[in-house]
Amino acid sequence: MEIELNGNTYRAGKLSVFDQLKVARKLLPVLSGMVGELQKLRSGEAAIETLLPAIADAVAGMSDSDCDAILHPCLSVVSRQNGNKWKPVFRQGELMFDDIDLISMLNIVAQVIGDSLGNFFHAPQDAVTAPLQQG
Repeated sequence: MEIELNGNTYRAGKLSVFDQLKVARKLLPVLSGMVGELQKLRSGEAAIETLLPAIADAVAGMSDSDCDAILHPCLSVVSRQNGNKWKPVFRQGELMFDDIDLISMLNIVAQVIGDSLGNFFHAPQDAVTAPLQQG
């Protein structure tokens, strides 16, 4: 997947299945507290601005290690076009480009999450809770 942001082109791969699990484990408690608000947003009963306080509260309650467990795997699958080459944006816990600001970083991470975990978070409830068939 390619992302155009602030005049730069980013290429994001998918998270490995193990990183998907790790990221999902950290996101589920955050998202579960916002289910009602997310449903209002989807149905058009509420604007995104009404969801921002809930998001801010959820993020503020996360530990640094939980934030890192989401950010680091997502950023590690992203490269940025630099001339004719693609350079990693994140290596050994550090961003490789000084011009990536907080909003850009979060936008990139959200794109990776949506691409890698979109099917998981949109799975029908019955599919998640249905018992396994015994054969």
